[in-house]
Parts: sequence; C-alpha cells; structure tokens
Amino acid sequence: MRRLSARQRLAALVLAALSICFITLDVTGGSLAGAHSGAQGALGSLYRGTDSVLGPARRLLQGLPHAGTNAGKVQQLQRENAALRSQLVNDSTDAAMAAQLSRLQARADTLGKKVLPARVTAFGPGQGFEWTITLGVGSSDGVAVDQTVTDGVGLVGRVLRVSADSSVVLLAADPGSGVGVRDVRSGQLAVATGVGAAGFTLSPLNPVADLKVGDELRTGPVGESTFVGDIPLGTITAVRVSADGATTAKVRPAASPTAVDLVGIILTDGAATSSNELAPR
Repeated sequence: MRRLSARQRLAALVLAALSICFITLDVTGGSLAGAHSGAQGALGSLYRGTDSVLGPARRLLQGLPHAGTNAGKVQQLQRENAALRSQLVNDSTDAAMAAQLSRLQARADTLGKKVLPARVTAFGPGQGFEWTITLGVGSSDGVAVDQTVTDGVGLVGRVLRVSADSSVVLLAADPGSGVGVRDVRSGQLAVATGVGAAGFTLSPLNPVADLKVGDELRTGPVGESTFVGDIPLGTITAVRVSADGATTAKVRPAASPTAVDLVGIILTDGAATSSNELAPR
C-alpha cells in the first residue's frame, strides 16, 4: 500500500479537524450563519480597504471600451460650448449697438438735427500726429468738414478730412485741440484743451471764475464754437488756483477718446439721411 507523504498527511489532518468542527456545530444546534457572517464581514472589510487603492484602476479598465465614445462626447460638448459663447458675444454686441443707436437717436431728437451713424474703421495719428479716427462714411453720405461727431453720450470730435466713402475725425481730446464750452451750473464760458487719454484742461475766460468739482461742461454757446452746441464734454474732477489767482481745472471726458466704436455725425448741410432712419454704416 502506498504511503502518504508528509504534506499529504498534514492536509488530511487539517481536513479531519475541520470536519469534526462542522459536525460538532451541527450536533449542538449551532448555525453556520454566524460563521458565514463573520467571514463575509471580514471579506467585505478587506474589499472596502483594497477598493480605495484598486478602485481607480478597476474603473479605468471598465471604461476603456467606452473611451472613444467619451472622447467624442467631450468634443461635441466643447463645440456646443464654443457656439454658446459665440452666441452670447453676438447677443451682447447687438444689445450694445442697439443701446448706442438709441442714444444717438435721443441726441438727434434733443438737438433737432439729422445724425448719420458710422463705425470706426481705423484709429491712429493723422497728419501732424493728431489723435484721429477714420469712419466708413464720406461725402457721398452727406459728410462735410467741421461737422460735429458724438457717440450719443458726449463729444467725440469734428470731421477733419473727407473723401467720397470715408472721413477722418479729429478727436476733441487731441493734445492742443481746443473746445469752447460752458459750465452748466455757473454759466461760465471756458476753453477746454485736449490732453489725450486724460481728457481736458479747462481755462475759463474769467480767470477767477467759480468752478467746482462735479460741474458738467457742454459745448457752446451756439454760434460761438466750432462744435454744435449743448453736447456734453465732460465733468470737472479737480480745480486749481495758481499763485496769481488764475483758475484752471481738470476735466474727465464724457466720451472716452480711446474707446470709440459706433458714432454719429451731426449733419448740418441738409444731407438726406433722416434722424428717424438711423442705421450704422
């Protein structure tokens, strides 16, 4: 008869011992449920402990078959987001243009004059390094030299040169440019000299004029200025009195000289464009 090896004998003893344990539990009315629950609890704890480490790798392997589909969904979502962003920009631009056209219409109604809307096509120094903008309208649209330009909020400048289909506007804030204005509160007349992006320096005709911070300045008086009267120029932000008693002031422009886009040319020569038919060119 073949003899068992040492390893086989050890295995037989272990199996015999387990059999005796199960028989004893069954005879005494014990239940394997408790043992099963204990084993299940131990294995569950073991699974939960290892899942935090192995879980990401397991989920990555599970998602590999769908990787191509997910990438397609991501690209589709990116395209949809880009389209939505573009639509929001367009809606915002349309709303801003509509609001500015409304301001130009209101300014035209206030002045009782015809206003020709136009878009800025270029910005830069002109002859003599003036601060200028170029508009996409010209003499064929009724534009003429020295016509006043506004953005519906404040004074932008005046037409400097004109061709058939374009025009160059000298900005009111051009360094060295002068604008005749009046202080709305006190009625004092003054000359506002452009200082570029900083706005204007104000010199009243009366050296000891009563000027205060917050005073609004408008073009005028009518007939005494190159510009159409009663257009806001800006607001006084600082007043300075020199040693000899002369008063000067700093002025914040109503229309930013570096952020103009849609403007209106006030037509003073009877051009055919009606103020009731405003549309940017």
